Amino acid sequence: MRRLKSIDFFKKLPSELTEATLTGAWISVAATIVMTVLMFMELWAFASPSSSASLVVDRSSPNELLKVNFNISFPALSCEFAALDVSDTLGTRRLNLTKTVHKTPIDSELLFLGPTVQDVKRRAHNYDEEGRFDGWPDVDVSQPINHFNFEQTLERYPIVVVNFFAPWCHWCQRLEPTWDAATSAVHDKYPESDGRVRLAKVDCVAEAALCQEHFIQAFPSIRVFRHGHDEVNFHNRKVHEAYDGDRTYESLTLFADQLALSAGMPHLRHQDLVHAPFAGGCNMHGFVMAKKVPGTLHFTARSESHTFQHAWTNTSHVIHTFYFGSRPSWHKLALLRRLHPAGLQAGWADKLVGHTSISETTQTSHEHYLQVVLTTVKGLGGGASEEYDAYEYTAHSHSFESDDIPATQFSYDLAPLQILVQETRRPLYHLLTTTSAIVGGVFTVAGILDAMLYQGAQLLRRQRLGQRG
Repeated sequence: MRRLKSIDFFKKLPSELTEATLTGAWISVAATIVMTVLMFMELWAFASPSSSASLVVDRSSPNELLKVNFNISFPALSCEFAALDVSDTLGTRRLNLTKTVHKTPIDSELLFLGPTVQDVKRRAHNYDEEGRFDGWPDVDVSQPINHFNFEQTLERYPIVVVNFFAPWCHWCQRLEPTWDAATSAVHDKYPESDGRVRLAKVDCVAEAALCQEHFIQAFPSIRVFRHGHDEVNFHNRKVHEAYDGDRTYESLTLFADQLALSAGMPHLRHQDLVHAPFAGGCNMHGFVMAKKVPGTLHFTARSESHTFQHAWTNTSHVIHTFYFGSRPSWHKLALLRRLHPAGLQAGWADKLVGHTSISETTQTSHEHYLQVVLTTVKGLGGGASEEYDAYEYTAHSHSFESDDIPATQFSYDLAPLQILVQETRRPLYHLLTTTSAIVGGVFTVAGILDAMLYQGAQLLRRQRLGQRG
């Protein structure tokens, strides 16, 4: 037992050999307060999770797709021809996306003029073989009408089918002999004494103002006028009646026969009639799923059977939303606010919200270049509910004149690195280690301070006694 006692680290002195001092008491009280405060702070730090941010190579799976969300208003681009194309650097090109794109007609003030409809692909039209009507004689009835006799023609006939064309348009050139032949045949079958239906055409190069007045944006556009106007009420909104059938002699004459039967009965509709938007603007909203490589969203006017006058195509627009990924729930938004390395700014995911691009001149295109960075935050739980991918981007916009048809495009480039923020909690042994360090450190420092003060006091006492002696 005596040998065992010899290795005791904590040897005690008899109480009669120790001395209590007032200075030591104050130091003990101060040391106790310091230890208590430090212990409380250490316990608080242990109970509160911490986060660590690191920059890593993008860990997305090879086949993962990126959701691109948009809501954009084009006040001068008709929903009849507004289209969205998507392309990327891998060579993928998808034209006129319709499955996840919705359109709503709007006016120049961006007010909705009708219900939202899902975009649909427009079918290609059949034409007569070229040269079929080369030997047919010209007839006066096929001559274009103009702004002088346009209203007079509409008032004279119950139904007038008008072909708005441009001489330089390829599709108009293919349609011209067929239209003239059909016009002559319809006039022979329904002469002036009958006058139930009339086919006519308008040269939009010579009558640009007249065509723009009727919201003509592509050629050829075939409109049906009943009793002086082509407006009908469809689901409480005004639309134009337009012909969308094949552009052959048989189809046009059959269509005229069907219209002649319905003269005076505007509620009857032919299967080849479609509703063209009454307004000149369109709101396009929806999303696309794109590969996580640099790509472009291309908004423009498109039709497989029409040609567009570039100078009349205006892609001025207002961006209501444009963001990547999905909107966070309130729980994930709180997680992101707590763990984001630099803190969230207003509009952190949608830097282009409210942005307006105006075409000051004709044939103006607009481009927005977006550099996208992925920040992944992971909470303590580690499950899907505690993880969120936040896509942020910087945007650079500019407008330029182009010889091509005006368009608005969003080009995006994803950074190859991602910011990974993980929330962690300190292990228990850290708490035990720091607690021991606090107690031992404060006790040791307090002991050293007490010894210094005590020895200093003793030295002063000896000096005073020596001076008296």
